[in-house]
Formats: sequence, structure tokens, C-alpha cells
Amino acid sequence: MWDRLYRLWIDHADELRHELGQAQAANMLAEAERRRPTLPGRRAVLLTLHRPPAPPDTETPTDTMTTPAPGSEAGPDTPERVTQ
Repeated sequence: MWDRLYRLWIDHADELRHELGQAQAANMLAEAERRRPTLPGRRAVLLTLHRPPAPPDTETPTDTMTTPAPGSEAGPDTPERVTQ
């Protein structure tokens, strides 16, 4: 997969420069030329981790939400500010 992607980047370098700009295209092409030769010796690995469930009486960080500090500008009654 990566080899094909890197080849496409190299084959379509002029289009990348036109669409993304010189700097971004140069970064992508440098990555392709640096990484592509290392691919034949690599093996793809998928790792899936399983976290045991937390005991029901234990709060986790996702169970709580902090409230804005008193006097702060955050909160539902504060109008949104849009900078232009």
C-alpha cells in the first residue's frame, strides 16, 4: 500500500506542486524518496488491545466534566466571539 502511494506521489509530482504548493509537495516527495527504499524489509502488523472494564463504582475521566471557573468568560450565557 505505502509503496503504491509513494509511487503515485512521485509520478504526479507536478500536480502535487500545483495543488498543494511547493513546500508541502517537497515534504511529501522527500518522504516518498526516503521511506520507499525501506519498505521491502518491513512487515505490516495490526495490534488490537483490550482494556478490562472499570469496576462500576469507579469514575473515569470521561464520566466527569469540569465546570468553568467563576468569573471566566466560558459558559452558555456568554455570546460567541467571532474574529474577522
